Amino acid sequence: MNTIYIEAFSGLSGDMLLSALTSLADYYDEIVKLPGRLHLQDGKVEIDTLNKNGIVCRHVRIVDLNTAASSSTSEGMAKDHHSHDQHHHDHHHHHHGASHDHGHHHGGGHRHLKDILKIIDQGHISANAKEIAKAIFMIIGQSESKIHNMDLEKIHFHEVSGVDSILDIVGCAVLIDHLKIDKTYCTPVCTGYGSVNTQHGLLPVPAPATADILMGIPTYPGDEKGERVTPTGAAILKYLQPEFTLPEIVTEKIAYGPGKKDFVGANVVRISIIKERKKKAQPLTL
Repeated sequence: MNTIYIEAFSGLSGDMLLSALTSLADYYDEIVKLPGRLHLQDGKVEIDTLNKNGIVCRHVRIVDLNTAASSSTSEGMAKDHHSHDQHHHDHHHHHHGASHDHGHHHGGGHRHLKDILKIIDQGHISANAKEIAKAIFMIIGQSESKIHNMDLEKIHFHEVSGVDSILDIVGCAVLIDHLKIDKTYCTPVCTGYGSVNTQHGLLPVPAPATADILMGIPTYPGDEKGERVTPTGAAILKYLQPEFTLPEIVTEKIAYGPGKKDFVGANVVRISIIKERKKKAQPLTL
């Protein structure tokens, strides 16, 4: 069993957590195979290296092949017509969590909760990893249901139904199971502040579903505008039921998970495997 310490000084997203946990476990080969294990033909996992303020770390990047194909077609058409609007394919992704480029591509269409649970149940992963992944999706579903005042079964998971979000969540579930994480400590979470443009219109940061998931978790806005926590990142943290008062610890291993957006500070999450330091009992003096 392992205890981890999450330092969320630059927020949390699914891909940041997935990257850090994959590094912590050195489980890259298995995570690359995950789309096949889930029968997701429209997804691919690639490993990039990013430099965040001098911190060089590996990024587990989920490629939505439907979106990639669509982008290539758009770019080809733009070139044929000598268009200067090279950013056309970027304008659709400003949903919850846009600051970390997470969870916003709809390659397989909007899925309902039952569709996502079926993908998980039919996947070739451990039974425990399946239960973890389904529990995380339920956390998101319950918040979306509350915010939109809709039955859970009727919610379209437009923000987190894309292949990237499914692989982020299931990948983290596989790693939580593999690392045998049974206790989590965390710093207060930096959320960012301001507003974000979503398909529902302009919303405050953190977005409503994210704010609902974060209830009970210590947060602070930080010094820079922008959205730093996604529903996926918040839900994974919520599942881990972290404690926020850190005892004396000994750190055994450290890993970083980068976000794609650049801030003044290093846009990474740091996760460590730790041991709690046992204080020796002091002899009584009479």
